[in-house]
Amino acid sequence: MRRSFMDLPISRRTGLTAAALATATATAVGLPAAARAEGDPAPKKGAPRTRSGTTWRHGEPIRHPWDRRGSGDTLHTAEPSDVGFDAAVLDDLPGIVSDALGVDPPRFAGASLLVASQAGIAYEHADGYALRWKDASEELPEDQWIPARTDTIYDLASISKIFTATSLMQLVEQGRLSLEDTVASHLPSFAENGKEQVTLQHLLTHVGGLPAFINLYSAFPDIPSRLDAVLAVEPDNPPGVEYVYSDLGLITLGLIIEKLSGQSLDEYVREHITEPLGMADTMYNPPSALKDRIAATEYIDFYGYLVHGHVHDENAYSLGGVAGHAGVFSTARDLAVFAQMFLGGGRYGDARILQAGTVQDMFTDRIADVTGVGGARRGLGPELEAWYYHAGLTSPYSGTHTGFTGTSLVIDPLTDTIVVLLANSVHPTREWSTTSETRREVSTCVAHALGIVPEEVRSGWYAGGEDEMTATLTCAVDLPSGAGELQLDLFAHLETAYDVLTVEASQDGGSAWTPLAGTLSAPHQESVEVPAGEITGWGRRQRWTGTFAVPGSGETQLRLSLVTDAATRGLGAWVGRVRVLDGGDAVLDTDRPADRDLVVADGWEPGE
Repeated sequence: MRRSFMDLPISRRTGLTAAALATATATAVGLPAAARAEGDPAPKKGAPRTRSGTTWRHGEPIRHPWDRRGSGDTLHTAEPSDVGFDAAVLDDLPGIVSDALGVDPPRFAGASLLVASQAGIAYEHADGYALRWKDASEELPEDQWIPARTDTIYDLASISKIFTATSLMQLVEQGRLSLEDTVASHLPSFAENGKEQVTLQHLLTHVGGLPAFINLYSAFPDIPSRLDAVLAVEPDNPPGVEYVYSDLGLITLGLIIEKLSGQSLDEYVREHITEPLGMADTMYNPPSALKDRIAATEYIDFYGYLVHGHVHDENAYSLGGVAGHAGVFSTARDLAVFAQMFLGGGRYGDARILQAGTVQDMFTDRIADVTGVGGARRGLGPELEAWYYHAGLTSPYSGTHTGFTGTSLVIDPLTDTIVVLLANSVHPTREWSTTSETRREVSTCVAHALGIVPEEVRSGWYAGGEDEMTATLTCAVDLPSGAGELQLDLFAHLETAYDVLTVEASQDGGSAWTPLAGTLSAPHQESVEVPAGEITGWGRRQRWTGTFAVPGSGETQLRLSLVTDAATRGLGAWVGRVRVLDGGDAVLDTDRPADRDLVVADGWEPGE
């Protein structure tokens, strides 16, 4: 007979609005699909455009970017120029937020934005409304609207998972558990339905084989039965073979934290994370006295009211507002402190939350062998290399997470940069939610303000700033000796395997094109081979000199073709000087104005 969750010595949580939930549960019939919060996975993608990718990992710095033996710097207000930003570029951020509010329907009702680098807060901004709508079709009277402020408190949704992961890693540091422990060794009833071999690391990296979601809030009558359902869930796959973003795994890890600590998860997080960091505005189940500072979320038919002041996620609410996958509320400033703790190697001021080695472990990918080229990347909790919202700041080291309500936190260890965008994109309905486009625009603006694109290539040609586009840069040359070589200066930052720049040649007037194999080189970097003429990925944020042998002789067309997909993008590609040699002689050199005019740009924009 399976042990009930009630048999486990796990402390009980309080604060559930039991009467309201019981009433809603009793009256719910035929719940619409839109009433089910199913986490915040990355957008669904089709097959990658290329399976080869570009191998950029050689030539990494001697010290890993997440080897953070930092000083524990605390955040302070700084002038943008003092922490590496071009202030004029950052001044584009309010327009990005305003444009998102101005579309029909708006991408969110309100937003709070913070940008910091080198522990200096360089930009804070808020726009829109924390509360505006009565329900999905009717606004409140204007005198009841609450403007969004820089200190507005937002429901973080799945960013809560990083608090759970941090808590779990603290217990790992203490030797109270191991990531290789089976879940069933801590929660025996989890072994049901063949889950005996699922480990804590499987759940933390979303390769535990669990389904993405099950309905807890209306299918089960109380907290114990809901938790029993989580532990007893039937897996969709064996562990370690497929990545499926699942709330259920993080709910389970939250239960293990409770069992080992003897505290409810909210008590544990408060005592061991938020209080030591001075994050006074970060909590589960915020008190009603803070309601005027809290961003409203969605009018939910299941409840019969607008959610404002308690967690939006239905499953988390049905578990008392405290769960491993959702439930944390916070402000942009508090969340920046949490991020700075990671950049400080687990330390913020005098508060030591994690050891530096643990932080590096958390931000090191564990699932590339499962997901393959262009697939999801996960550390021990953090989401890594997430082009769909890291955008211009994406690298193999960028983290951390998004939240379904419209929240996101990006940490770039290569520049010590933090971008917090908190929005109530499900207010008044999740049907309007399109936050990721704004997340990308914000991250890319910040990347440009940091000067990630080298000046040396900005005077050439640029493409890749739009989704679902094809851009070609073509020139025709005569190569009588048959010893042709294409040389070009290049910067590429392209979504791995989905946005691809191809170097190719044609000797029949453009009827057929052959990819050109080549090599990319840069000072102090190991060279990068391009065997199939395809360039994709983060590009190490370097300006490269590309050298490509051109086979054949006579009239030859050379082309750089950039194709982007429909979902996400990085900074794009810049091509600076282009030279074509024949037997060592330059038959084309775009440093010569007349030769530059011979290059035909279709979809490529001229540089600065």
